[in-house]
Amino acid sequence: MKIDWQRYKELELIPSSAPEPRRNKLATVFPLDKMWQLFLNALVQEHLYEQRTEYLERCWALNYAEPYTVKTAEQLHKLWSLMD
Repeated sequence: MKIDWQRYKELELIPSSAPEPRRNKLATVFPLDKMWQLFLNALVQEHLYEQRTEYLERCWALNYAEPYTVKTAEQLHKLWSLMD
């Protein structure tokens, strides 16, 4: 830490009378931080997997013939109700 502080002082033109900063106490909880990060990554991966699965299930359930069988009047009625 001392060498890094010396380089930082030189680069930022900080006077030599400036005291060295104290160490961060959070560095002692690194294992907890790493475990928390692994837990969050696992949750995100699970969420993405579920979203992908739901999307594929929705695509599988779609009836692709439906847009061609819907009458124009029904489409206009839906559009009108959405605009209202």
